[in-house]
Formats: sequence, structure tokens, C-alpha cells
Amino acid sequence: MDWAVKVATENDADRIADVHMAAFGSNALLLAQFPTVDVRTQLRNSIARKTADDIRDPNIAVLVARDQEKIVSFAKWSLPVSALETYVEAPWVWPDGTNFSILHEWTEKIEETQQRVLGELPSYRELPDLLLHTGPIGFAETLFLRMNIVKLRTHRFDTGLTFLGTDPQYERRGAATSLMQWGLDRCRKSNLPAYLESTLNAVALYERLGFKTMCKVSIVFEGSVTYEEACCLFEPCIEISAIEGSLEANI
Repeated sequence: MDWAVKVATENDADRIADVHMAAFGSNALLLAQFPTVDVRTQLRNSIARKTADDIRDPNIAVLVARDQEKIVSFAKWSLPVSALETYVEAPWVWPDGTNFSILHEWTEKIEETQQRVLGELPSYRELPDLLLHTGPIGFAETLFLRMNIVKLRTHRFDTGLTFLGTDPQYERRGAATSLMQWGLDRCRKSNLPAYLESTLNAVALYERLGFKTMCKVSIVFEGSVTYEEACCLFEPCIEISAIEGSLEANI
């Protein structure tokens, strides 16, 4: 099915929050960071508020795919920010009862890993600002829980897919892939890479789209539960080189 990718409006924020929780509400890391039903209900409201803020932000593209009028999938891409531009992203407001110990530890691990993978490489960043997680596009896709500490950014060379989520009733129909292609097309035009963290069961999808797994990051909580994600990089220059090499081989 061909999905029309549209820019979200503020009226879409509540539905996007519902899709987000439907897609990732059973994720082990989310359950550890937001450990009760009440906290997760408040989290849904926090997601709706942050989504509305992001829709108003000219440096963030919030996109949706619809089945007629119903939003079935959404994506949030952080857009590049000029080195000459001062930019402060709207902060997340976390609900009372959040397990900040796990949230902060995961955030630090993700930030350190991203810096190690990208270094000074300019990129289109599929990086979670909250990090609300990359779940499998099969049942939904989005970057997972990374705390967005309010920070002053003097530049951002990347378009980050911070969230990608699909209503479980519409999984495996290509909606999330269409939202991914929106950003990857811009990577190709700008010749900039894209970075993301993915749940392990979604890695195959990203590899089909041209990503390469660079490393893995993990956290242990509740004494014995290990949660792990893959750090993936899309490099359009490598993709082009591979195509050219294939063409030369067939001449």
C-alpha cells in the first residue's frame, strides 16, 4: 500500500500519543522507567504535550501516515541546525513516579555510544531526544527512552528520527517504512548519514533500508534483566558507492 506522508498538526498530538503507547507500552525498558499504570497514564499525557511542542518547532518535522482520516503511524525527525543558530528544544516533563535512576543511566549510555559512533561526523540524526525507542517497525517503530535534558545546541548537522511508531493494528503494511524514507531521501540529497538506536528485532528492517549495525548498547535493571539495542548508521555515500560498484561489475 502506498502511504501519503503528511505534516502533523497540533490537533494530531493526542492521537500520536495514543499510537506511541499502543506501540511501546509493553516495552521492557519503558516498563522499568515508568513502573506503574498511573505513571504510564501520565507519560501518555507528557508525550502529547511534547508532541504539540515539537509540531510547533520549526527544527523538528512531525509526520504522519493515515488510513483515510485515522493516523496509523508517525515519525519525528530532528532537522539540521546551523552552527550560527542558537536553538533550545522544548523540554520533556516527566511524570511523578518515573524511575530516574534507570532513565538517566540509559540516557548516558546512549549519548556516549552516539558520540563514539558519529564522532565529529555530520549526520542526519535518528537520535532520541526523549528517546522513546525504536521498536520493531513490525508492531511499531520509534526511538526509545532517552531523557531530553533542556540543552543549548549551537549546531545539529543531523536529521534525527527521534520517534517512529505504528498502531499495532496496522503493522507490516509499510506505513513506518514510508515515514523512514522521508528522512533517508533527505540524507541522500544532503549526502549526510543517519543514526539511530533500534530494538534487536527491528535491525533486519533497518539493514534492508541501508543501515549498518555499528555496535550494541545494553543496560541491566532489576538485578538481572538485560535490555539491549543496536546502534545503526546509514551512510548515503557508501550506498552510492555500492550501487556504482555493482554497475561497473555488470559492464
